Amino acid sequence: MRPSAVPTFGLYLPQVHRRFEELATLARGAEDHGFDAVWFMDHLALPGVPGGALEGWTVAAAVAARTSTIRVGHLVLCEAFRHPLLLSRMAVTLDQVSGGRLNLGLGWGSSPSELDSLDFAAGPPATRRARLAETLDILDAVQTGKPVDHRGRFFTVRDPMGGPPAVQGPIPLTIGGVGAGTLELVRARADWWNCWAPDRHRLAELVPQTGNARVSANYSLAFSHRADVPEYVLTGPPDELARRLVADRELGVEHFVVQLVDPAGGVRDLRRFMDEVAPAVIGG
Repeated sequence: MRPSAVPTFGLYLPQVHRRFEELATLARGAEDHGFDAVWFMDHLALPGVPGGALEGWTVAAAVAARTSTIRVGHLVLCEAFRHPLLLSRMAVTLDQVSGGRLNLGLGWGSSPSELDSLDFAAGPPATRRARLAETLDILDAVQTGKPVDHRGRFFTVRDPMGGPPAVQGPIPLTIGGVGAGTLELVRARADWWNCWAPDRHRLAELVPQTGNARVSANYSLAFSHRADVPEYVLTGPPDELARRLVADRELGVEHFVVQLVDPAGGVRDLRRFMDEVAPAVIGG
């Protein structure tokens, strides 16, 4: 167990079967009711989802333009989708556009079927982790604004002119994943480690492997008991939900990323969570 700072709360808004105006309304509602961040997903050809989803980076930039204080990010961006220089320039630009409100969530993979459908040569896990590590090297260099001369195993980037720097200095980096190699990268490079909802039952095992990285975790929640949801979805009244989150705070979770699964709940459920659940978690 590690000491936990005052917890913060993020809203996970997967942009599936949602119009942008709905996403913007929920993001503004989250900002108004005290959420620290709003998080999107990153998929280009979402397996098994007819109609797919809005592109995550464009959505984050548009939401940043519609809000003023809430942070924006992704859980997590797929490293394979964007060349490291493009990713780095996009990150710096969004950090500038948002006034320093970008949280950069990055991972080395998507689903194999999605990568295959896009003709991305994923390679074995060790290769993908090595690509992610090299991407982070390029990101670190580009966001300083200084010239870049990188010659690596996977990428060559020569940018003698440099570019604008990130507003925040180093943009806070979240890495998601639970494999031993990924956790090694978390220990070496990440500011935050994100635990996806289906892996939360392993927090006691995994948190000690994250080094100095701070811990965030994802929670799908509903305010009433439901039989039609996966096992990892937490259901129940606010006091019951708070008890579950407090238990994870004791394990080291500092940033609670919640997805409220009732499609009819809207901003009302955001307010209810921050009024009836969050104070108990903060009081812990």
